[in-house]
Amino acid sequence: MNPRQMLGIFLVLFFLPINGPILRMFMESQGIAPVGELKFLGISIFMLVIGLLMIFTPPIKGFESNPVE
Repeated sequence: MNPRQMLGIFLVLFFLPINGPILRMFMESQGIAPVGELKFLGISIFMLVIGLLMIFTPPIKGFESNPVE
């Protein structure tokens, strides 16, 4: 499992919409101004989709560390 897939799994688990109340309580305890319901839902869904793309898409060949000869 490469680091991109591990980051994708983190994003999927951390930004699931079900974790919304936990994240809101954490933000309130840290003194961070909470965001609106619709905006928070949009951010959660966006991060979920980005995480899924990071997990299930193949790595791009041009970004490998091996030089092309």
